[in-house]
Amino acid sequence: MNKNSIYQVCATNEDVYVCVKEKASYMNCNPLRTFLHEKVKEGYRFYVIDFQNCPSMDSTFLGILVGLALQLRKLEVTGKLTLINLVGRNLETVQNLGIHKIATVSSNYVSNTKELESLNHHSKHEEANPEIIYKAHKTLLELNEKNSRVFRDVVNYLEQKIEDSV
Repeated sequence: MNKNSIYQVCATNEDVYVCVKEKASYMNCNPLRTFLHEKVKEGYRFYVIDFQNCPSMDSTFLGILVGLALQLRKLEVTGKLTLINLVGRNLETVQNLGIHKIATVSSNYVSNTKELESLNHHSKHEEANPEIIYKAHKTLLELNEKNSRVFRDVVNYLEQKIEDSV
């Protein structure tokens, strides 16, 4: 098991726990997006993302988390996204984008996870592509009016890039 992977994960009976070990970005977040999507389909409703060892994160990564939080709210049995150990610039970014309004931000979460597994890139299909980046930014844009102003140009650029590649 590669303990040096960017994401360490564990699914218990109660929740899905993710430890972010490095910078979370568009370059490495697609395997996490796929993993989270699969866990929602399997019926998991409670997700904890631990940022203790995460020096920074980008908007694509945050858009994926916002998408998860919104998806959990729409389920018949609603779920919950908890973000833990956010400090400094990471906490400021989450608050500036309004993510703290749809996810719980906590500094006193106690995890009952025992064994974390590495979440590795499995194929070229798991690398970020313009469509994934577009969807993540569109999700952030739709979260609130401030984000709409911030991400409008990025979303328009990515829409055009996707159209040109078709």
